[in-house]
Amino acid sequence: MKSKLYPEFLKGEKIYLRAYTEGDEEVIARIENHPAPRQTLFYAIPTTLEQQREKINQLVADHSSIHFTICRNEDDEPIGQTALVRIDWTGRAAIFYIGIADKVNWNKGYGKETTALILEYVFNTLNLNRIQLHVAVENEAAVKVYQKTGFTIEGTLREAMYHDGRYCDFYVMGILRSEWEKRDT
Repeated sequence: MKSKLYPEFLKGEKIYLRAYTEGDEEVIARIENHPAPRQTLFYAIPTTLEQQREKINQLVADHSSIHFTICRNEDDEPIGQTALVRIDWTGRAAIFYIGIADKVNWNKGYGKETTALILEYVFNTLNLNRIQLHVAVENEAAVKVYQKTGFTIEGTLREAMYHDGRYCDFYVMGILRSEWEKRDT
């Protein structure tokens, strides 16, 4: 087991979320460069570790975003990242993002647990009222995870991104504090 440079900020059964630390640029580079996660997240430009380090430093300094590294509890291995971006502190809203790097960590409940932890944090700690996300209509697995955690499809962004030689539709999904408070736990 690796020693923890940063403690768990938000802890779940299988994973925990913590602040970025040196070395996390490697998992982020895998998300943005490896074909499997890149395919679902629509990254089109390769990045280097140095570019990732610079990007992390900019993100950490940005007060309109909060970023976490997702780690497995069993071995403290960083497996992905999650974030709230474009936080509107006056309007009490933000956009949610999650990326899990390696396919070996997909379909294990890590995404659902991360999403649930973020929603708890958003509504009970940050006192936000609305969280939204964009997801490719064809990414049925992600849509199901978001729906299971309380998000609803609010609309479709038609032909929103060009990918693999064609334009793809994206859902806008959102959840309000009042909906989250009424969820079945």
